[in-house]
Amino acid sequence: MDPTPDRPARSDAAFHRRTMFAAFAVFGMAALFAAAWLLRTLLLVTFLAILLAIVLRSLADFVHRGTGMKRRWAVLLVAAVLVAAAALAGTLLAPTIADQGRQLVERIPAAAEEAKRRLGEYPWLETAWRQVSSELSLPDPGDTMGQAGRILAGISSALGYAGLALVGALFLALEPDLYRRGMVRLVPVRHRPFADTLLDEIETTIVHWLGGQLILMLTIGVVVGLGLWAIGVPYALALGFFAGLVEFIPYLGPILSAGVALLVALGTDPKLVLWTVGLFLVVQQAENNILQPLVQRSAVEIPPVLLMVVLFAMGLLFGVPGVLVATPLLAVTLVVVRRVYVERILEGRTEAGARETRR
Repeated sequence: MDPTPDRPARSDAAFHRRTMFAAFAVFGMAALFAAAWLLRTLLLVTFLAILLAIVLRSLADFVHRGTGMKRRWAVLLVAAVLVAAAALAGTLLAPTIADQGRQLVERIPAAAEEAKRRLGEYPWLETAWRQVSSELSLPDPGDTMGQAGRILAGISSALGYAGLALVGALFLALEPDLYRRGMVRLVPVRHRPFADTLLDEIETTIVHWLGGQLILMLTIGVVVGLGLWAIGVPYALALGFFAGLVEFIPYLGPILSAGVALLVALGTDPKLVLWTVGLFLVVQQAENNILQPLVQRSAVEIPPVLLMVVLFAMGLLFGVPGVLVATPLLAVTLVVVRRVYVERILEGRTEAGARETRR
């Protein structure tokens, strides 16, 4: 019997199956994105909990290796020490920072008006400000403080989420193997060793990036606060705290901290503007050329243009909390793309070959 007449029927059936599979795949992806959008806050809090859990577990492992203490007890000890340190720092510094911050906020309208008046008294300074504003699309001096206030409000909201995430992080850090095994078991058996290695690399990337970022925040906050105090800018402690806090936001953070400090300096004494500009230029040069290469040398390299696009997208989708987690999320995504898509799918490397290449 000639099988040729049956081929068109089999071909049509295969085409219909492929079409149905593609349709279900598109529908599934759309449903997944819709669910992610509806649960975006939960997803951000979950990711933040994972970040905090990795930090707790890394510190607990250090305590475990140094003292022999069981890891569960080491996690609880690290969490207690961190809470106690935060409470002590809050007791010593919070009243002063809060008082200066309150005075700074109360002075916003008067400082903005005074800055505009002083700009009018110095034509060269007003001309220079207009040129810089037009080139960089900077807002009005009063609106600069308003944007900083909105950023601070968003950061406060994010810190509220961080409190919720801290509880989840504690549970994750106490039993990480339970959740890790669950994730690995979702992968086909032949790929589980690779999935386990990939999770190790993701954890290492997050630890290196987050540790480096905390060092940058602390260093910038202290240097800016001391520098502004030395040149006579009011509210130096509050401005230094603000500079360290927004340092977590790439690109936008340093611009915001410099803009607020310049507004305060201009509203106090125009002579302080040049000193303030010089201070922030020195700080940024030292950060870009010395601090960042040192503290982030072990973290994944993130292309600047890609980071800016992701920051903008996360800001549009999730607001300030999205901006805060954009960089670590992008770092993790780059590790996954490089290890899974580039090395294993495109280049067809084995696990041994990938390790040899990284060496």
